[in-house]
Amino acid sequence: MKINILDCTLRDGGYINDWNFKDFQIIKILNSLEKSNADIVECGYLNDKKSKNQDTTLFKDTKSVDKFIENSNDKAQKVVMINQGDYDISKLSSKKTTFIDGLRLAFHKENLDSAIDSAQKIIKLGYKLYFQPMVTKNYTDLEFLSMIEKVNELKPYSFYIVDSFGSMTLDEFHKYLILADSSLSKNVVLGYHSHNNMQLAFSNAVSMCGINLKRDIIIDASIYGVGRGAGNLNTELIADFLNKSYKKSYDTLPLLEIIDELLSSMMKKTPWGFSPAQFLSASYNCHPNYATYLINKNTNHIVGVRKVLEKLPEEKKSSYDKEYIEKLYQEYLVQVKTPIKGDWNIINNKKVLLIASGKSVQEKENLIIDKIDSDEYLVVALNHQPKFSCDYYFFSNQKRFDEFKNLISLNKIIITNNISSDINLDIVIDFKNLAYVNNNFVTNVAIVCLNYLVLNNVNKVEIAGLDGYKVDVDNYSYIETSIINDNKELVEQNRIIQSSLDSLKESIDIDFLTPTIFK
Repeated sequence: MKINILDCTLRDGGYINDWNFKDFQIIKILNSLEKSNADIVECGYLNDKKSKNQDTTLFKDTKSVDKFIENSNDKAQKVVMINQGDYDISKLSSKKTTFIDGLRLAFHKENLDSAIDSAQKIIKLGYKLYFQPMVTKNYTDLEFLSMIEKVNELKPYSFYIVDSFGSMTLDEFHKYLILADSSLSKNVVLGYHSHNNMQLAFSNAVSMCGINLKRDIIIDASIYGVGRGAGNLNTELIADFLNKSYKKSYDTLPLLEIIDELLSSMMKKTPWGFSPAQFLSASYNCHPNYATYLINKNTNHIVGVRKVLEKLPEEKKSSYDKEYIEKLYQEYLVQVKTPIKGDWNIINNKKVLLIASGKSVQEKENLIIDKIDSDEYLVVALNHQPKFSCDYYFFSNQKRFDEFKNLISLNKIIITNNISSDINLDIVIDFKNLAYVNNNFVTNVAIVCLNYLVLNNVNKVEIAGLDGYKVDVDNYSYIETSIINDNKELVEQNRIIQSSLDSLKESIDIDFLTPTIFK
């Protein structure tokens, strides 16, 4: 039994940077993998729908891959992945015209028949075929064996066990190993592609090496474990293990250099690795993007994330459906958790000053204090407790309420009824009535409060601290440990706030006291 390492840094790592590897970075990674003696190197995806001409590992055709590997002198196989449906196989050139050795065909269970059709065409063109049924756990034992019968007719180079959600226990993994090893044709190599949601990728890979299988095996890994969500098995770790336990001769130093020179900075921008969200996605055997999406909303404790994931039906778990998870999220967030109570009468002779939590509140502290000291304002803090005293503290976010509730006089706290409260409050407001602007669901507390002011005929308001989210900086005027790390999500939140302000300003005059990105 020969053990091979397949490195998928340039493909799985693309989920972190949207496959925007610079050409020189692609070359650097390929050179490092060559020096490390990796057995198989995955260069990226073939994708004729989203590809670019350069600085990407989403390749539009085989020629785009060849420019990186045509001068390679190492013995490693060069492969590229195709997600079934993302590339027109009829456009695929013959193996004779490219330096690519093999193609990895990934597909979901419902696309098995069309994947077999694509696989036959790929083999006919002369490529080594790696046949990869995503989310292997979705197959019953009989379905798995039935698929292997069809695979044996294909005669692929390799067949894979794929733990797409990082949820496969050692017992489950061994079951699929035994079923595959006992049923596959003897010349088919058995591969294992793992994700690390439950930190089982390494232990499962080690156990695979220790079983005396009838065939050669391939273990997928990526440098630094780079990959979506919890990431993958680390190439440098499994290489070191194989060197020590199986007398392999991988050089891990070039891999560590890539971590030092490239991947460490990438991780700071968009982290991957174990997290409670990724643990939950594995627990519920669902696509990791669901948990990531909910975490980035930053409105609920992890308990709320779990309650939303519990609502996912089986047929929705394998493929990510953004619209569906948004629907579940909205339904959960507008649930009544505390009964509506009291009346917040804000119509009086005073002006209204809202204090959001942006960094500018610190920078313009003297200006704000002067406003407060004038006694001309009804001062309302939004989802936090500033340094200075306010008349009211308005909360629409469970996490923020739980953090600050014990620091504030109860008669000054106002919450929306989507918040669960274990203390008796005088005023609880209907959240569902405030969370929509032009039929768009909005959770930003400033927009929610502005909506309340509009509905109560307040025609002018001043705001401090609604700065807008800035990328890669501390956005808060207080110590905030729960922050959004996804830069795309920050940009999207800014867009939603701006759109909501554009609509609300037709009904209320909004005066920004502090610097803001919003117009």
